[in-house]
Amino acid sequence: MKKIKLLICSLLLLGANVNAANYNIDSGDYFYSPSSLTVNVGDTVSWTNLGGFHNVNFDINSISGNSFNNPVSFISSPTGPGAMYTHVFTVAGIYEYDCSVGSHAVNGMVATITVNGATSNTIYDIVSNSPDHTTLKVAVDACALNGALSAPGSLTLFAPTDAAFNLLPAGTVTALLADIPQLTQILEHHVVGASVMSSMLSNNQVVTTLLGTDVTVTINSMGVFIDNAQVTVADIVADNGVVHVIDAVLIPTTTDIVDYNNLEKTYLYSINILGEKVSSNSKNQIIFNVFKDGSIEKVFNK
Repeated sequence: MKKIKLLICSLLLLGANVNAANYNIDSGDYFYSPSSLTVNVGDTVSWTNLGGFHNVNFDINSISGNSFNNPVSFISSPTGPGAMYTHVFTVAGIYEYDCSVGSHAVNGMVATITVNGATSNTIYDIVSNSPDHTTLKVAVDACALNGALSAPGSLTLFAPTDAAFNLLPAGTVTALLADIPQLTQILEHHVVGASVMSSMLSNNQVVTTLLGTDVTVTINSMGVFIDNAQVTVADIVADNGVVHVIDAVLIPTTTDIVDYNNLEKTYLYSINILGEKVSSNSKNQIIFNVFKDGSIEKVFNK
């Protein structure tokens, strides 16, 4: 638990960086410092007058007499030393401005602010931007679950790393990518239909996934476990929920899912009695599961 708490603290510090930020620009005789600034939508910029009589003019260029054509136009009243003006930037774009007092602009009191657009931080974005979850991203894309993990709402994703997928028997990932219904079920077994922070978990707690299957939480001196997978990074907060990184792939125990944990057999594909490839969980028919070692397993799914 100590390890998890340390990880949570680190993530909270990282999370603070995605909140709106505050910036200050000093103003004086014929200067703004910094004269070039980059911020994000939602950030606040304040100007402090260090001496003289100045303002900030985002409306009409004092030198040319033409509009700056900024995304948003505004101008402050001239003030003396002290707090001069504060503005929250809500529209992205490049803003030019100057001091319209006297000949200050002509003498070099001009500056620019670049406002970057709001960035998305959905569960899908977190997976996509992670160097440790490339296999998971491929699987999510293959099953067209990127939309569900990007949509507004509240979800929890237990996210297996690439190393976790590599622990599966050789050929398993390839086989799953060829069996989208099975892969979709496995991925849905990793998602909970509500935002569940680590502080909400308790020992022996049973959590129901989007698949309708259950996973069991174990909390002991070694850490936090979801079934057989340990949580290695907790509480990565997304716009639409939370992500917990785990070190193993969670396999549903539903009977119509092939046992991909069988170390002696690597599943390849399934065929029906006509020799046509079908999903391994096809209902009301006899199917034959073909394995890499050449063995064939006859199954009748009801």
